[in-house]
Amino acid sequence: MDEELSKELFEEAVSNPENETVADLSDKTVVYFDQKAWGATWESANSLGDNSITLNTLSKRSADELDFVYPFSVENLIETISASNLEFKTELFDLMMDLSGNRSIRNYLDVFDHEVRRYICQWHKLLPDLDTKSFVFGEGLVHVGADWGIETEESMKLPQGFEEEFKKVLRDKEINRRILQNRALNDEHLGVQDEERKEYEEQYRKKVCESESELDMESDEDRSLYLAKVFDERMMPALRQYAFELGHHPAKIVMTDPYQQSFEAFFQQFPAFYTYATLCFAADARRNNDPEFNDILDISQLAVAAPYADVVVTEQFFGGMLYKFNIGEAFDTEVFTDTKQFNAFLQEQLD
Repeated sequence: MDEELSKELFEEAVSNPENETVADLSDKTVVYFDQKAWGATWESANSLGDNSITLNTLSKRSADELDFVYPFSVENLIETISASNLEFKTELFDLMMDLSGNRSIRNYLDVFDHEVRRYICQWHKLLPDLDTKSFVFGEGLVHVGADWGIETEESMKLPQGFEEEFKKVLRDKEINRRILQNRALNDEHLGVQDEERKEYEEQYRKKVCESESELDMESDEDRSLYLAKVFDERMMPALRQYAFELGHHPAKIVMTDPYQQSFEAFFQQFPAFYTYATLCFAADARRNNDPEFNDILDISQLAVAAPYADVVVTEQFFGGMLYKFNIGEAFDTEVFTDTKQFNAFLQEQLD
């Protein structure tokens, strides 16, 4: 049964000055945990070993003493709610809220769109510069979705300031904690079902290119062609739209490169897209064009985290691909493929 959110809790959220402004993480070290890293943190919190050196304890110390912050993604939420262990779900959601400080990561599709707008602004000197990193990280569950507003029937009119107050509520840490706990406890929220996984895999396949032959992981030509096709599918529709709105032909914006950059450098101007397409290529080459649901979740969350966070802790394959294709180096992100390595890193930073 859902726990009722009290009127007092809503009033506190509206009056809390911390909910009036969006998150600014420019002075913090942003660490992204994939689901395995979150699971390892929960296991360390429930271990019988030396609590002073566990991943959970060191992560909490880094948040308190070093201004480290561990934002969560929608993929983290999907995988957590899909777990069968009730105690694990409730405790992990608490852990996420504590280490994230209620900070979350924007959905990768919204970030793609922002990168297109940023690119056009850079190309068109009369437009203001956009900062995608500040767009990526925000407050609360509502941030992981998209820009939104409250729609009413034609005859209704919202009271002045209502939408702003509602957004304050949806940014509040304790309300977000209660919402997550309610989802963990409610039997109706059983996570992603098998038919939904299959549908998601099929949608993924429609959005990336079908290769007529096996992809060669070591072939720069294969990867270049792959990135170009995915760019046409994922990025060009938005680029066309924004270009036409400004009275320009999109081909001119794409083909005219005032900086004379290489093919690789051009795509790196869209960091989330570049990471996404590169990891899609790696997964498709490994699986002979037969991706699995968990692969797709890993790709979509790392697409945003790898170029915009300061530290990424992820599983061996995708972490290895971030190294192989120099994504960590390109975007100045430290990548760990083992929580033990990250633990040692935290100990060194805290000493």
